[in-house]
Amino acid sequence: MTTAPFQSYQKTSVSTADRGKLVLMIYDHCLKWSRLALEAMEAGKVEDYTKAIFKVQDGITELTCSLDLEVGGDVAKNLHRLYTFYNRHLTTALNQRDRVPILQVQEMMGSLRGAWVLAIDKVRQENPVQMMDGGNAQIRMVG
Repeated sequence: MTTAPFQSYQKTSVSTADRGKLVLMIYDHCLKWSRLALEAMEAGKVEDYTKAIFKVQDGITELTCSLDLEVGGDVAKNLHRLYTFYNRHLTTALNQRDRVPILQVQEMMGSLRGAWVLAIDKVRQENPVQMMDGGNAQIRMVG
């Protein structure tokens, strides 16, 4: 079975998404791969576990790179610190084969995703044009 149709759909979804949808797609990516990391850990599949952690970290890197620290002020700076914490915590999980840091990151990211949904909905209601500049975003979904 070829994955070309899925890859084409995924590329189209990313290239036509508004900024808010792109952020949510990255969070979904991270949550999916953190779940897969936990499953691989429980199954004793070290290679799959490592790959999954790296996929989560790739998504976090995308979130970090999308921050505008000048325009975003304290919110962007706090998100940057949080994303750095997530990456350190995942590195600890990887090095110590510990599921607790993964669960903690997963829980925090799930909560933050919920906050993003509310914020995005508010921006869409107040200024829908502002959300439509997502076509030029440099987002690489990696899985």
